[in-house]
Amino acid sequence: MENLKLPAKLENLQKMFSFIKEASSRQGFPEELIDKIQLACEEALVNVISYAYPSGEGDLSIYCENKENCIEIVISDSGIPFDPLSISDPDIFSPIEERKIGGLGIFMMKEIMDGVKYKRDETQNILTLTKYNSCHPKATHCDKKEIKPAADSCACRWPLDYMKKEVFKKGDFLFKKGDAAEKMYYISKGSVNLVEINKTVKHCEVIGEMGIFSPFKQRTATAVCEEDLETFTMGKDEVIKFFGKDPSSAIELIQLSVKRFMENLQQETAARERIESELRIAQEIQMSMIPNVFPQKKEFELFAFIDPAKEVGGDFYDFFFIDDKRICFVIGDVSGKGVPAALFMAITRTLIKNEAKRGLDTDEILARVNNIICPDNSTCQFVTVFCVIMDIKTGELQFCNAGHNPPLLCDKDGCLICTKNDPDCERKGCFDYLKVPGGFVVGVIENTKCEKKTMKLNPGDILFLYTDGVTEAMNPKQEQFSEERLGKSLTALKDNDITDIIARLRKEILVFASGAQQSDDITMLAVRYLG
Repeated sequence: MENLKLPAKLENLQKMFSFIKEASSRQGFPEELIDKIQLACEEALVNVISYAYPSGEGDLSIYCENKENCIEIVISDSGIPFDPLSISDPDIFSPIEERKIGGLGIFMMKEIMDGVKYKRDETQNILTLTKYNSCHPKATHCDKKEIKPAADSCACRWPLDYMKKEVFKKGDFLFKKGDAAEKMYYISKGSVNLVEINKTVKHCEVIGEMGIFSPFKQRTATAVCEEDLETFTMGKDEVIKFFGKDPSSAIELIQLSVKRFMENLQQETAARERIESELRIAQEIQMSMIPNVFPQKKEFELFAFIDPAKEVGGDFYDFFFIDDKRICFVIGDVSGKGVPAALFMAITRTLIKNEAKRGLDTDEILARVNNIICPDNSTCQFVTVFCVIMDIKTGELQFCNAGHNPPLLCDKDGCLICTKNDPDCERKGCFDYLKVPGGFVVGVIENTKCEKKTMKLNPGDILFLYTDGVTEAMNPKQEQFSEERLGKSLTALKDNDITDIIARLRKEILVFASGAQQSDDITMLAVRYLG
């Protein structure tokens, strides 16, 4: 028995996959089946890495044993108890939009493997996965007898003398996904590959029956000839007439269609679970890059929050000390959403931090980052950034805006709208938008430079930075949360702790949205200067 023991970390996944692949190869499984075994194991491994150790520290062991007719893969950990077999199977027959979230990965794992067992052994979770080779699925032994072809391999009895014969060359398309479905094919010689699900349909099998009977009468996959092909075809009306004369053939075709539908559904489920797994890993990696331990200093309070619209997003915030008396905090919003935006975000955030650590002013930081990104930015992505450096001893701020939303300031003793010397100003101590230069976004045009500004915070002042996902959050009536509402909401919360300000503001946005789908990332960062 071979074994591998590694820390339960996402960065070790590839080593685990390689270990399982090598063991499966020695059992003699074909490449396609090895991929499926890896997919089943991936669900178990990612679950352990993500949830077994809340503290983030722990090991994961994999044991692979090649027996005479099967491979046995044992995955164990000493994390919190969890029995995946206790999760009920999802209703895969209901429409995708009506299915409950969760359970698909475990269902897929049970469908791929011939045996799945779980036990809790004192302090260990032990999951055993078994896959047989050259044996009847889910058999407990291999009797070495010749396995007969499946009963439906050549079951449909078609009147070939009355069907239209058609021939195709290797590489020809029988049909493409989305084409009108007008006929079905009985393959007498050769084979066809269904591209989207990478499935081969061979001689004595029927193809195209799902398309002509579907409500939309469209092809659901692309069929390409793997070799020279000989087929016999029938249109829908001819098939119906034939069924009337030979009901047994109709039943056999229905059974074949149901089987094929289930195969397609399993492929779809596996692909969807893989994507969800990869996006979950990407989200965890991305969130691990965003700091979530906030500085505890007598001179200031700082708190931030990010809520991506998708699994991964392009918004970011960051804060770090340049030296013992200066802290830099920054907020940004990358164009677009999803994985491309997340990658661009990660690059931008890293570059800003590297340049700020050199001791540069905010305008120089953004100018240098812009010139680094521009030459290789073939996709023309860009990012808006608001960058601030604060002297924690004096409250002096130096900031630069690269096309980002202007922040709001709560000047405890003054007013940004009128004069600071007006004792009767009704807006004294309210949140107001800072008048800052708009600047130009980062990543588009080389050698652009944004204007640097300075100001001073007094004890009790609060600076609030945000992305446009806050003000542009929409409700079902297509109304935006708006800058005006943001200012009023912050003013009503100005005496609260900054953590509470952001938490309550997020709740207010959710209530305003009234269940409408979040269309953009929402990010907020607040700093209260204490002096």
